[in-house]
This record gives sequence, structure tokens and C-alpha cells, in this order.
Amino acid sequence: MKLRLKAALTLSLLSLMYQPVITTNTQFVMAEAVETTIESDAVIANVSQPFHYNQHALLELDVEEGVQIEQIVADVSQLGGSSQLTISPELLKVTLSVTHDVEPGDYTIPITWWDSDEQEYQTETTVTILPREKEEGELDWDEEIIYFMLTDRFKDGDESNNNPWDLAYEEADNQRGIYQGGDFKGITEQIAYLDELGITTIWISPIVSNIAYDVSAGTNDGAFYGYHGYWAQNFEELNPHFGTLEEFHELIDTAAEKDIKIMVDVVLNHAGYGMHSKDSDVDDAPEGYPTDGEREVFEGMLRDSPGMDSLTQELSGLPDFTTEEQDVYEQLVDWQTAWLDLSTTPTGNSISSFRVDTVIHVDNTAWQHFRNELTEIDPDFQLIGEVWGASATSPKGYLNSGMMDSVLDFEFKNYARNFINGDFRGVNSRLERRNGAMTSASPTGQFLSSHDETGFLYMLNGNEDKYKVAVTLQMTAKGQPVIYYGEELGQTGANNWPVYDNRYDLAWDQIEDNDILTHYKKLLQFRRANSEVLARGTREVYGQSLEDQWTIVTREHEGEQVYIVFNLSEDSHAIHLPVSSENAAVTDAYSDNTYTAETTESGEVTVELKIPPITEGGTMLLVVEEGELTPMTEE
Repeated sequence: MKLRLKAALTLSLLSLMYQPVITTNTQFVMAEAVETTIESDAVIANVSQPFHYNQHALLELDVEEGVQIEQIVADVSQLGGSSQLTISPELLKVTLSVTHDVEPGDYTIPITWWDSDEQEYQTETTVTILPREKEEGELDWDEEIIYFMLTDRFKDGDESNNNPWDLAYEEADNQRGIYQGGDFKGITEQIAYLDELGITTIWISPIVSNIAYDVSAGTNDGAFYGYHGYWAQNFEELNPHFGTLEEFHELIDTAAEKDIKIMVDVVLNHAGYGMHSKDSDVDDAPEGYPTDGEREVFEGMLRDSPGMDSLTQELSGLPDFTTEEQDVYEQLVDWQTAWLDLSTTPTGNSISSFRVDTVIHVDNTAWQHFRNELTEIDPDFQLIGEVWGASATSPKGYLNSGMMDSVLDFEFKNYARNFINGDFRGVNSRLERRNGAMTSASPTGQFLSSHDETGFLYMLNGNEDKYKVAVTLQMTAKGQPVIYYGEELGQTGANNWPVYDNRYDLAWDQIEDNDILTHYKKLLQFRRANSEVLARGTREVYGQSLEDQWTIVTREHEGEQVYIVFNLSEDSHAIHLPVSSENAAVTDAYSDNTYTAETTESGEVTVELKIPPITEGGTMLLVVEEGELTPMTEE
């Protein structure tokens, strides 16, 4: 679509415009102010394609040669986004998203830009939003239930790839610092387990080839190798510890058969230790240390003089890419986006999303370029970023910005901790605000534990009763639940380098009769059955007793309600819920019990429930049929 650009320029001629007229009486004639509109084809805007709310499109600008643009913003508020979406003048394009509540149709996007003389111009383009036609059981991005694993620690499916570099792992003085054998085949073998658990996306740690040597060599710190995947040596090769490309394809296809997506962890901020050109002069280099030839791949891309800010520092001493330089970020993005094609199987399945590491340490233009390139390849592709310290109410500018589609919520675990310690009112109030801060186009992923932090259950000193209630809060909250592998079995540990007890091998021998696993399965089955309500619904306190330590929360979306009951007491509590009809029935998905209405002597219609104690899960998951709950007086 070609649009004419108009700039309104008011020329005020109120000074220096007096013309004296010589007559017998001197008169001064003042010119009137003149408003002039300048028409120009200097910038033409268009949107790459129609799209629906679970996709993306590109807003692109075509600028006439010689025109210098200093700043560009687009108003995409009609799409549920920002009224000030910044577009990089270097890129002249940005990825668009739209929220689920925007009706299909055509919408106008006003665009404002300023030239080198600080003159403001305006243009506009149109975008077509399509209806979203979901297949049975299909989930949107904001409905995903994510399972994060360190591939090396999940399941060893092929012992033949346990030492592809033929290193002396058996001699390591820290056996938890070496590879444990987990691989693509191991994940493939356990797809049924993950499907039964109820997850919809598997987030695997970085798949690319990492540095091979022991970074603690020559010290007494304990052996430590790059088993986690975050110390890249070559972004174009798979880590041979994890398997072949054919085995990766088999994982993707096997997961797709169960409608499970694969998310891959990627790093654009840094390379592995020893990969900087200055690292070549090393005496007694340890076995597997990078060669000059291996270092050449990053020649000219790494920072020679690190700074102190988040962009220019060497994070943990790792060689830092100069992501503010165009040729550098373009190369990094090319390496990462190539995996969409490389991951595509003969049957047409591929990876569906990236988890992005160390977001705050990369230039914003690089992130917009990354998101743009992914959109061009696959409009359905999604990004969730690790923005350290971010939350739903403080995403640090990375959402609704053409960069990330979600960020990990570092604040949620604090909400969960306060909640299970009795702060019902404070936490519910914060979660209501959290709900209001998120849209379907800008969700956040709530997690309790990770590979970088001490486990949540460990912080509770192993109190499994409280832990289960925290999990109930996590799995029924708005946002994308992120489960750290093994949490569902009660595994946990300290973030104690170099052993890292929080990076355990998954305990396959603890699956049978595991009541924590049963707790997770019940919650995830309920979430899947009420997916849109829990992903998008409002949150309100329906009723509670601070004295008896229970609270009931309502989640509502488009006229549908579910009720979640939390109990921190070791006592069970009988409560009566008022209902609108004598035919009403309340089903608890947690216990699989159904409770029918009764009429009291005073004529009130209620359903009597018995809230289980915390020692029995402290959870009820309620759905009402043939009626609804009416307001309950707070006790």
C-alpha cells in the first residue's frame, strides 16, 4: 500500500515581516500567519501480511534515499499494544502483535517520525486482523505450560554419546561438574511421561556445540564442564553429547504426535570461555581447550575492552559479543534463526519458540532484528526472555516493544512464598494487579525454581505441604506456568557452585506413588480443561477466613468461572457456599467429588464443602454447573 506522507508546517510570520508604507500618515501592514502542508513520498509504510492474535507480522518502512530519520514511533494501541512503539531507524521495521480481544477487521496504524532537523512528520498504514480458528485442543501462546530441563540431566537414552571428545571425565574431582549423559534420545523416550504430566512445551537447554574443556583446570575449585549449554563454541553445530540432527528431528516429531512443542534455549550475549582471540596465549592449556582455528569463528565479534554497564560488561567473565554493532548482531541472528530450518523434520515439524538468555545484556536493536527475522521465517514463532528481575508489572520494556513475546517472572516465587506463609490479602491484591498488567500478547512465565537459583522446596526446608499449596497458586495463576524438571517429583537443591545440587539428575526411580507428582497432574489436568479461563481470566477473592487460614479465589473469563480453594491449616473446614439454584452442583476436580445444593431452614440454597487440610494438598478446584455461586460473606 502506497501512502502519501503529509507534514503540517506552520509558518509564523509575526516578526520581521513589517512593510512600511509611505503616506502622509505612516502605516505598518502585518502579514497574516500562513499554514502550509508539505506532501511527500519520503516514507511509505506497509504491513507484511494479515495475521491473527497468535501470530506476528512486520510493519515495514520504505524510506526515500537521502532522507535522514532520527526517530520513529508507531501507535498500535488499536491492536492492544503501545501508543509509542519505537522502531529502530537502523532496521526500519518492527514485529507487530495483537491481543485476543481485538475484533477481526482492518485497523489504522499512525506512524510519526522525525528527521535530522527535528521536524515531525506523520503517515499511516492499515493492518488486517484475521479471526483465530483454533482446532480442538489447540492452545495459544499465553496458554502454554512449559517444562524446563537441562538436557544433560533429564535422561540418558544413548550411552554411546556420553564422551564424544574422549576426555578424562572419570578422573574429574567433581563428578557433578561433568556431563551426566542426558540427550535427545532420552527426552524422546519420555515424551509419554511429559504428556501424562500435562505439559505442552518442552524447553530444552542450548543445543549448540559448547567448549569442551574443564574451566576449573589448574585450580582447586572442582572440575566443571559446559554441560548446561550456555558456553558456545560453534553456533552452527549440535552439541555431540546430545545426539545427531536426525535424533533431534525424532524428538520433535515424537513430541508433535502428542501436541507438545519444542522450545530451544539460545544465547546471543556471550561465547564460551577461551573463545576470545586474547585467550590464545595459554600455558599448559587443558585437554579440549579451544584452538586458534576454533576461535576464528568469532574473530572481530567480541569486545576487547569490556565496560561496567549491562551492555558492555563481560558477564561472569565470559567473552562478550558487541551486539550494538550491526554486522555482529546480524551474524548472531543468522546463526540462531538457521536452526528453524535445520530443525524442520521431513514431516514438516520444527521448533516453535526460543527461550532467550541474558536479555538485558544485548542491544535492543539486536533484539528487534532477531524478532523481525523470526517473524519473516515463521509468523507463529515465539520468544520468552530471561530478563533478570523482570515481572509482569515490571517487564523492563521488553514486552509490547517488538522484542520479546513473554518474559520470565522473577517476582512470582516471592508471591508464592508470602502466600504460603499466610499473607492471603497482600498476595491476592498483588496478583490482581499482575493479572491486569498482562495481555495475551504479553504474558509472563511464572516459575518457582531454576538452574540458576536455589530450589523453592529447598528454601522451605523440605516442607512438602506448603510446597503443594505454592504449586497450586502457580498452576492456577494467569501467565505461563514454568515447571523446572524434577520439581514435580519433589526434587530440589542448593545453588552451590560447582556441585549445583539444584541441577540434579531426574529421579526416575521416584515416580511411582509420588504424591507430589499426583498433585501436579491434577492441577495441570484442571488447567488444560479450563485453559482460557486460567490464562486470561480476572482474579478476585470470593471468600476467606484468615483465622482458619483458607481462602477462595474466583477466576472468570467471558462468563465462565472457576474457583480455587487454598488451605494452610492442618485442619479441614466445613463451609457452605451460597448458590443461585436448587439444581446447582459443585464439582471438585482435585478430589473428583461432586456436591449438590441443599435448602436450609431459612430458605437459603447452599452447597456444603469440606476443605481438605494442608496435609492432604490443601487444594480444591471447583466448577459450578446448573447455577452459580452467589456472594459469600467474608468471615
